Amino acid sequence: MMIRTLVVTAALAFAGAAAAQDPHAGHAMPAQAAAPQSGITTVPANGAMTQGSPERFSVTFPHAMVLKTVALSAEGQAPVDVTVPAAPAAATVGVALPRLAPGTYTAAWTAEGPDGHKMSGSVSFMVH
Repeated sequence: MMIRTLVVTAALAFAGAAAAQDPHAGHAMPAQAAAPQSGITTVPANGAMTQGSPERFSVTFPHAMVLKTVALSAEGQAPVDVTVPAAPAAATVGVALPRLAPGTYTAAWTAEGPDGHKMSGSVSFMVH
């Protein structure tokens, strides 16, 4: 029984390591629902409460990407399309944000890898 447990444990560990090394793992998952192990993080983070308007929005990926679009929305306010300047692919990509009034915002983003694969997601944060 102990050998069977060791074999199953080793197989699960190997499968987890193989998935962690897949540069395309987790692409279908929006950042809002992404677990930290997906390798995608944003600033502001999903659920963040900022003191004042954040100056930038950034996304960090497990591999190089090009940020394509960022759109901000908040209830009772007009949507804001953020200008995303052309930039080379990088593991962390970002854009300057306009001054945001206090409120709860959703930032929806899209990105593309050098090989053409696309990713998208959204995060919500509060500006105090």
